[in-house]
Amino acid sequence: MLKKYFPFYKAGAMSMMAYKFNIFSWFFISILQWICLVFLWLSIYKSSENGINSVINGFTFQEMIVYIILINISSFTMFISDTFDQISDEIKDGTIAISFIRPISYRGRFIAQVLGTVSASFLILGLPSLTVALLLFKFLGFLTYSSLAHFFASIIFFFFSMIFAVLLNDSINFLLGTVCFYTMQAFGLNQMRQVVVGFLSGAFVPISFFPGIFGKIVNFLPFAGLAQNPVLILQGKTTLFQSTLILGKNILWFAVFELFCALSFYTASKKITVQGG
Repeated sequence: MLKKYFPFYKAGAMSMMAYKFNIFSWFFISILQWICLVFLWLSIYKSSENGINSVINGFTFQEMIVYIILINISSFTMFISDTFDQISDEIKDGTIAISFIRPISYRGRFIAQVLGTVSASFLILGLPSLTVALLLFKFLGFLTYSSLAHFFASIIFFFFSMIFAVLLNDSINFLLGTVCFYTMQAFGLNQMRQVVVGFLSGAFVPISFFPGIFGKIVNFLPFAGLAQNPVLILQGKTTLFQSTLILGKNILWFAVFELFCALSFYTASKKITVQGG
């Protein structure tokens, strides 16, 4: 049964391979942005009470630098789902009609595509970049693990947490994509999605910096599992029990959002208006 989705997985991987020069270009540009962030946080810590030795909301300066680099690498190489844009384009040009007569799941097709795209991106950029970053930070003493077992456990839990983070992120994109069945417009909604998800996932600043009850609410939401929590696992800032909870939470939220996706698509597909041919 899964064989019929393999062509979509392969197409996703091949599309990433075809545009790998653009990906490398954007990656090197992003490195310049990361350097700017490092200097920004250096200024913040230097201006604090204890200077560079300060601990701000549970992060030392070294831990914050590791967090910034790891979260940007993982986000850049693994959150590259274009499900939202594809749904919007198919509604606009009318090709969405073909999807209703194909003997495959519309949602399953996007899952296969995003897994293929992310697999290629991870092998091309993610794995080498994370390996270099971990080795460098370990050499500089920015990373400390309680034991070798803790180190390997962190990598394993990070890997599986990121798999479900990728799937959860794609579920969110698909769910919002079904809104385009009603609005016929996507640009504003897509911009809002990027800002909200980026902010609430801890991609901009750790959620521990959010004030009081708001931070606790955000930690409960699924967005923390997209970026911050897997990176905290990789940093070794979580215990085995906490890592298990993070992975379990991502799996649970993915299942919940898949249910919402199925209901939303079922409802929206009955009201679709094809604008194309």
